[in-house]
Amino acid sequence: MARDRGAWIVKPIASSCGRGISIVQTPQQLPHDDIVVSKYIGRPLLVDGYKFDLRLYVAVTSFEPLRAYIYDEGLARFSTVKYTNDHADQPSHLSNPFMHLTNYSINKKSSDFVPNQDASQDGEGTKWSLSALRRRLAQSGIDVPALFAKIDALVLKTLIAVEPSVVAATRRYCHHRNSCFEMVGFDVLIDENLKPWLIEVNLSPSLAADSPIDLKLKTQMLASLFTLVGLRPYDRSQHRRAQQKKQAERWNRMARG
Repeated sequence: MARDRGAWIVKPIASSCGRGISIVQTPQQLPHDDIVVSKYIGRPLLVDGYKFDLRLYVAVTSFEPLRAYIYDEGLARFSTVKYTNDHADQPSHLSNPFMHLTNYSINKKSSDFVPNQDASQDGEGTKWSLSALRRRLAQSGIDVPALFAKIDALVLKTLIAVEPSVVAATRRYCHHRNSCFEMVGFDVLIDENLKPWLIEVNLSPSLAADSPIDLKLKTQMLASLFTLVGLRPYDRSQHRRAQQKKQAERWNRMARG
C-alpha cells in the first residue's frame, strides 16, 4: 500500500452476497480477521455511467485432460449509483456500496434499484443478460468478439492455475475421473482499456431466481448442464423392482441347488 497508493477492496474469506466487503486506502483500516485484499480497479468500463461486472457459468467435466465449457449466456450486474473515481478529493465516495459494489444482494436494497419485471424486457434495470450487454457494447463501437476472447482466456488460465491441486485430489478420491463435474461461477470486471479482471470464482454460484431474467437464464443453463454431463433420470421404483428381481433369481438358483 505504501508503494502503490490508491484504494484496495477487502473481503472476508468464505463469505457471500457482498457481506463484509469494504474499500480501504491505508493499512490502518484493515480489519484484524482472515481476509482477502485486492487492488481496487479504479477505472472500470461503464455503461450509462454505472459500474458493472459479469457472472459467467463454467462447467468443468474433466481436469485430466482439462475440459471446460463456458455457457453462452450469463448475467451483467450493475451498481445503482453512477460511478466516480475522485477518491482523493472526495474519499467519502468509497463508503457508498451502491456505487462501488456490483453485488446484486447489496444493490437490491438501494432506493435506486430497478427490478426486472419481464424477461423479454432485457437490457433495463440492475440486472441484464450477457446478450443484452453484448448488444450495448457493440453499439458503443467495442469489438465484442475480441473482448470475450480475452475473457475466455482468463477463464482458461484460472483453471490451469488450480489444475495440479485438483488433479491430485481427483486421483486420490475419485475412482473414476469421469464420474464427477463442477459448475462454477466466474465474476469478471472489465476496465476502461477493455482488459478483463478476475474478481473471484464461486464454487456454489447462486441459483436463486428472484426475477424473470434469473428464472429464464438459470433454468436454461441448468438444462444445458444436465444434457452436457449426461445425467440420467433416477427412478426409485424401477430400481426397487430390479433389486427384487435379482433377489428372486438368487432364491431360485438356491432352490435348484
